Amino acid sequence: MDFDALLTLSENGKLFANPRRVALLKAVRQTGSISKGAKLAGISYKAAYDAIKDMNTRSETPLITSEKGGKGGGGASLTHFGQRIIQMYDLLDTIQNMGLQALNDKDAPLHSLLGVMAKFSLQTSARNQFFGTISGIENHALHDRIFISLQNGQQVIATITHGSTMRLQLTIGKDVVALVKGPAIQVYCEPPEDQQLDNQLQGTVLDIQHGDSSAEVSVKLEGNDEICALIHKDENDFNRLGLGSKALACFSSSQVIIATLC
Repeated sequence: MDFDALLTLSENGKLFANPRRVALLKAVRQTGSISKGAKLAGISYKAAYDAIKDMNTRSETPLITSEKGGKGGGGASLTHFGQRIIQMYDLLDTIQNMGLQALNDKDAPLHSLLGVMAKFSLQTSARNQFFGTISGIENHALHDRIFISLQNGQQVIATITHGSTMRLQLTIGKDVVALVKGPAIQVYCEPPEDQQLDNQLQGTVLDIQHGDSSAEVSVKLEGNDEICALIHKDENDFNRLGLGSKALACFSSSQVIIATLC
């Protein structure tokens, strides 16, 4: 379903800002004039004047300051608070649009803002990012092992300092995103003997892009997640990998970065 939503800000149950008023604020910022801003926003001068007067009167800090016309022509400008109202409105509008987009995606985790952001807007230099929930925390002398359950039923383990666990306020049941760079991942047809590769995600080879001495291998995990590895052709089981073949994407827990909303 293709829904639309209009974001309205109310104060004591009375309209304070809506798309029309925010468009007016932006137009005044652009033109430096209430009359020109009203024309740009497609409303009458009186409606614009009344809207600005209402917002300025009801706000502890005015949104727009103006000077009367005269030899210099007068003008209007947004205050710092007016600028912040626009920025906040645009931020809420972005979040609202992500929510509407997630509604039409059956795999989007609507129970979690972090999960929706990770799916639709979070961009990092790490090619691989996985949304999940902390299912266990294993404390050691100098580090912690964080167990993250993914939506596809598999698990990612991260090894981080205890200080990071405390700083991120990580607890069982908290939503997180696990980030892994492509060069940190190796792809095998069978479980490797290297005990340091304590993450082994099962999937099927989806694509192989060949370079001179390396290749980019995409593995479709069980569910809808994908993982991309950048591997050397003379390593691992590369010669045994083919499109559609079963594979294990393996990487060390020390190569996993955790991101979350505190």
